[in-house]
Amino acid sequence: MVAVSLAIELLLMNCVGMFVRKAGIVKSDFASQLTGLLMKICLPCLIFRSVSQAVEFSLDALKQCGIVILIALITIVLSFLLGQLSYLLSGKSGFGRIMRYGLIFSHFSFMGIPVIQALYGDVGIFYYSFFLIPVRIAYYSLSEPLMTPPGLGKDRKSMSEIVRSSAMNPCLISVALGLVFWVAGWQLPSVIDYCVKSLSGITSPLALLLCGIILSEYDIRKLLHLKYLLLPVARTVIMPLLFILLTLPLHNTSVDDMVWQITVIFTAMPVASLLPVYTLQYDPDTDNQLNAAGACFFSVLMSIITVPIFYSLLTNMI
Repeated sequence: MVAVSLAIELLLMNCVGMFVRKAGIVKSDFASQLTGLLMKICLPCLIFRSVSQAVEFSLDALKQCGIVILIALITIVLSFLLGQLSYLLSGKSGFGRIMRYGLIFSHFSFMGIPVIQALYGDVGIFYYSFFLIPVRIAYYSLSEPLMTPPGLGKDRKSMSEIVRSSAMNPCLISVALGLVFWVAGWQLPSVIDYCVKSLSGITSPLALLLCGIILSEYDIRKLLHLKYLLLPVARTVIMPLLFILLTLPLHNTSVDDMVWQITVIFTAMPVASLLPVYTLQYDPDTDNQLNAAGACFFSVLMSIITVPIFYSLLTNMI
């Protein structure tokens, strides 16, 4: 029932987001404004509260956090290798760059956070926040280089700029602050905690609305082509199946089952939302632009079905 409810909720919230944009209730620039609100205020509040309060501090819980980060690092490396393989097999083409980026980075925030919260609650967000530490660093560091065609990388950020921008990211700062409060056993004053709790509560519904608003910008008629389904299938079906096989041996070990299940759900998330933006910016090929848009659009729709299926599969395996 949890999986069915999740599928219905995801579909309805995305449909509402699409409706408010198509009906003109919000304007075209609303998505970027809402993204800023979520990334800089709401999401950091949710992360801080989850890290600082969701789990009682213990050495075992701290150990699990370390395991989560290690698994995330391994996940990123394996995803990169799979993406690089697809890039080489495509002859280092624009399509290959799209496949590589889509296989490495998923829609881990605005789809990932609501899904993890719905399936695993605050404890799930607690582990997921640590899982995303290396993911976010890789995302901010590699997105532009991976999508920039050869010969157009003269204005790339330096390593010091990448480190500085990553360190100043509100989501990573909220993890660090939450970790301090968690270890020290501190709590916010009740008035401030109420504000943080309220902002945390609106994160998931707003994030799903944002996904729908972004989807509404695509001309579906131009995306109705089977070749645009290749990356969505690889991202939302093949990747999680592969990681089920890779992480299943962790069952009945010292690793919390929730940890490896979250890894699988992470790999089942849709293609990262920046993929069409980078493709439009760097690749003049219209077919590649449509491929990126189709990958983003169809992977979101497919994940509404596939994520609940994989969750049911995971829960029935243990």
